[in-house]
Amino acid sequence: MSQLLEKQTTRTEQGLPRLFRNRTVDYTLIVIGALAAAFGAYTYFVSSNWLWAGLAAGWYFGAWIAGGVLLAVGLGLLGASIRDRSGVWTAGAVMSFVLGTLSLAGAVTAAVLLII
Repeated sequence: MSQLLEKQTTRTEQGLPRLFRNRTVDYTLIVIGALAAAFGAYTYFVSSNWLWAGLAAGWYFGAWIAGGVLLAVGLGLLGASIRDRSGVWTAGAVMSFVLGTLSLAGAVTAAVLLII
């Protein structure tokens, strides 16, 4: 009588695919988002006789929206990368996601104010 031999396999449960990659994209998005948000702050708080002082409200609200979205994406990717490299939820990964969520909330707030 022949016997069927079955190879023992073990399964591990994976939630999300790992993002082992270079973090250059993350940091680039964060820097560009911060620069866009800083430009929005500059055009909002600038004195009336400085360069770009007469820009309409759409300029600084648009810069805040773009900066907030870019920061949210960059910080989200950074948090996912930190989480994947360490294998557990570290303080840096959680803080990155929290800051990304706050950036997105700021972008949504600026969009609502621009619409109103």
